[in-house]
Amino acid sequence: MKNTTSVLLFLLVIICMIYYMYEHRIYLCKSNYDYPFQDPSLPVDTRLDNLMSLLTLAEKIDMLWMGSLTSDGELINVAVPRLNIRGFTWMGQGYVYRSASNGCNINCESPIIDGNVSVLPQGTGIASTWNKNLIFQAGIMVSDESMAIQYNYKNKSVDYKTGASSVINIARDPRWGRVPETYGECPILTGEIAVAFNKGLMGYTKLNDTQLEYNIYKVMPVMRHFVDYDGPDNGRFSFNAIISDTDLRTTYLPVWKKLIDENAIVGIMSAISAINGVPAAAHKYLLNDVLRNEWNFTGYVISDCDPISDIQKSFHYTATLEQAVAVSVSSGNDINCGGEFQLLHKAYAYGFVDLDTINTAARRSLRSRFLSGNLDPIGSDPYASIPYSIVDSLKHKLLTKQIVSESIVLLQNPKQILPFNLTKIKQIAVIGPSADDITVQAHTYHGTPSKWITTLDGIQSIASKSNVAVVHTFGAYRKNDSDIDFAHALELAIESDVILFVGGLDESFEEEDTDRNTLQLPGGQLELIRLLMSLNKPFTILIISGSPISEPIIVHENQAALVWISYFGQSGDAIAEMLFGFSSPCGCLPFTIPVNTSQLLPIDDYAMNKSPGRTYRYLDYTKAPPLFPFGYGLSYSTFTYTSQLIIFPNRINDLDTDLIANKYYK
Repeated sequence: MKNTTSVLLFLLVIICMIYYMYEHRIYLCKSNYDYPFQDPSLPVDTRLDNLMSLLTLAEKIDMLWMGSLTSDGELINVAVPRLNIRGFTWMGQGYVYRSASNGCNINCESPIIDGNVSVLPQGTGIASTWNKNLIFQAGIMVSDESMAIQYNYKNKSVDYKTGASSVINIARDPRWGRVPETYGECPILTGEIAVAFNKGLMGYTKLNDTQLEYNIYKVMPVMRHFVDYDGPDNGRFSFNAIISDTDLRTTYLPVWKKLIDENAIVGIMSAISAINGVPAAAHKYLLNDVLRNEWNFTGYVISDCDPISDIQKSFHYTATLEQAVAVSVSSGNDINCGGEFQLLHKAYAYGFVDLDTINTAARRSLRSRFLSGNLDPIGSDPYASIPYSIVDSLKHKLLTKQIVSESIVLLQNPKQILPFNLTKIKQIAVIGPSADDITVQAHTYHGTPSKWITTLDGIQSIASKSNVAVVHTFGAYRKNDSDIDFAHALELAIESDVILFVGGLDESFEEEDTDRNTLQLPGGQLELIRLLMSLNKPFTILIISGSPISEPIIVHENQAALVWISYFGQSGDAIAEMLFGFSSPCGCLPFTIPVNTSQLLPIDDYAMNKSPGRTYRYLDYTKAPPLFPFGYGLSYSTFTYTSQLIIFPNRINDLDTDLIANKYYK
């Protein structure tokens, strides 16, 4: 009996070997492919099935977390040397929405710079262009530079095929510290801009295309943060947002569905806080029922880089950390930006998570790796041919300059103070803390260009060609109300023909972990502005911030031109050209500017239609009339309508044009 069993086992092994050799006979005869998953000519599902059959449970789990990196920025734990699977990382670039990140790691703390890149405005500056075709070109620019660095820059420090992309949360409250990173308060505008930029990143040739140019992703962007991360940022790791289903469906979810419907999304980052008592990284209803079952999302979900442990520690949603990682992956959070998912080995052993759940998460993550080309033969990526000369090139400098130009919002212009007439002035006084400060161009999550052109640089360059003198002083501080430079500023203003004040905020007032409690200018800026206005000279105020600044006295006295621009990246020369009339402002506000914070609900109240209402869609203008409404923006041109015109401000169409008015004639 023992001999019979041994013979049967031997025959079974022989049969299995013959079957394997038959099934993989092609690959056994080819020196370049050992396994079907390595063959890019096969369907992705065929390759994926083969690879999943070859991986051990431990190897599958190690695909699902982010640990130590190699010198060129690839995760060590996702490599499988026995199958010749090289490293990869789910978010190589710390950001890929304002530029290629040229060395910034996931938390933007890396001191290494991989050359120079072209740097775009912050998110609200992108949105204020209202020009989706232009932003599609911006996405192509960033992906071109990413691929040029990926394949041409020696000793690069990160993997440029992936990166954290746009923050598409709705800017429902202007005090939230991350408003600058968003595309504003409107789900429709946010959706149009996000789709355009993402399609440029991912490898679409035209904005309206439905198929990728080469059937692989050029860059894989991870969109942030699904779905409720809209402030407050203080205490965000333990905050629980109470949101009605109506608000979820009409305000917070539509942008994400649009990206999925238009095949403009690969990775989704789950949010940090909780929604209606359930941590976002463990929210089965949103991550599985809505995202996968209802919307048919086929990409991967990755956590933010800190909150997995908070499922247990801050929210007390589970008793142990092993249970926390188990409930997260079981709920549809496939990958952990961090190392907590290493505990899935223990969670599986304890019975907290089953094999099917781990297989599902591994399949989703590996499918994206196949679609990125990461598992194709080295040297086969068609984007490897993009030359390094495209990085920070003249073509890209001009594109970033155009984007800055189209993002500028003219809010008021009494007596046509703007544009400055170079033939009628001999000296211009440029005063303010933001005129010659690159920190208000960089803000957070930024690349490094070969040259930062400040507003002052741009003004001096134009003025010098017309023999116009430019005098400058900082005038006032942003962080304290010292008047130490007031007298000097006033002296320069008195002796000049025109005055420009350049002020606003910087990242110390609005960024991650930092919300505002006021909408006013900080420090001594407003006091100095009032003194300058009293001189009764042509006066322009340029506000640089990522979110609304409200100073009603400037508007009500109507003595100065008022301009807003977001943190604008590298191209301050575009601002100077607008000031001197070489271009016309055509940007429109991507948010409402309230009169003051008394018109706002508490920042932790997520209700959209509670009186007086949030954003232009729900705001009761009779109860809380804004200082400037959403979509507002003037031009140097004048328009005359000969027919009766009715404007519907809540209708947003044709976002591919520079300036939009929806016209309905009776």
